[in-house]
Amino acid sequence: MELDGLVKAGILALKPVIHGGRHYMQCPNAIDFSTSVNPFGPSPRVKEVIVKSIDTIGEYPDAHARRFTKVAAEYIGVDDSCIVAGNGSVELIYLVADALISRGDGVIIVEPTFSEYERASTKNSATVEHVMPDDLTCMLSARHISMLYEKMRKGAKLIFICNPNNPTGSVVGREALLHMVEEAYDRGAMVLLDECFMEFSSIDCSLARYAGEFSNLIVLRSLTKAFGLAGLRIGYCITNPRLAGVLADVKVPWSVNVLAEVAGVEALRDMEYVERCRTILAGEREYMQNRLKGMGYHPLRSSVNFFMVEVPEGVNSTALRDGLLRRGMLVRDCSNFFGLEGGRYVRISPRLRAENDVLMDAMEDVLRDGL
Repeated sequence: MELDGLVKAGILALKPVIHGGRHYMQCPNAIDFSTSVNPFGPSPRVKEVIVKSIDTIGEYPDAHARRFTKVAAEYIGVDDSCIVAGNGSVELIYLVADALISRGDGVIIVEPTFSEYERASTKNSATVEHVMPDDLTCMLSARHISMLYEKMRKGAKLIFICNPNNPTGSVVGREALLHMVEEAYDRGAMVLLDECFMEFSSIDCSLARYAGEFSNLIVLRSLTKAFGLAGLRIGYCITNPRLAGVLADVKVPWSVNVLAEVAGVEALRDMEYVERCRTILAGEREYMQNRLKGMGYHPLRSSVNFFMVEVPEGVNSTALRDGLLRRGMLVRDCSNFFGLEGGRYVRISPRLRAENDVLMDAMEDVLRDGL
């Protein structure tokens, strides 16, 4: 039998995707500035509760992770009927796309942004349209909001927005977002608002606490980033109770393992640790941006722990990444993000001062001595 006749067309249309991280580049010993996770790792309290809970790995987890969803609901300030837990926010992106998108449905993605939105949409044979800003530090200017509304009027089923945005680090204000969700409602469109970097943000623009009040809003949160649980895979979404119930019923059973659930509960209870990390990393971001400006690079304004850097004329982002990798450091080449294909940008996530200085020295050497 021909495989093409058995597999769904959307799945056959999927292309390989590249993310940040040492595993993608097969450089396990490099200092990793390419992934936007907390370099301090999880809270000591989280590590302690994982060790204490190690014997539970012989049991099935709660299929609905109800201990975690209750704590997440308290953290956000909504009823726990509004929360669905998943194996990281990526599982929930695919879950939402699988539940809502049919062949030919229109999807709008505000770019440049996380590639899995398009991938999840393509898997379900959607028609994807992109909204790309003129200014990467302002994701939704008045002109681009007008463009977004025009595309909505053509019948979009689902709109993806990352706020704070990855990879730019820019944010859209709360009032503008609320207005956009209302406009989408009037046009019959759902909005998936990815807030996975919100705990790192210096600007509170979250719509999470409003999500249960809208019939067309889904807000994503993750414990991968600020909480340092990337390896355990736990995230959640907030939406109205009816849709939350549907998503919970069709989600893969037991996708949140027992250690991820107890770690997630304890992580949300130790926000003091997260705030300390955020403050330190904000200072390191400013320090690195100032040093880079002095060298001739052009760092973009950011409200979160990572930031994009426009490389000087004559320098290619991929070549810069490879040159730094030969020196034992990995940054994120942004040339495979939609709209950034010209090789002009890299993304950097600050680590500890000593490591940051090693990267800054290397980036200065690259400009002086060549790649």
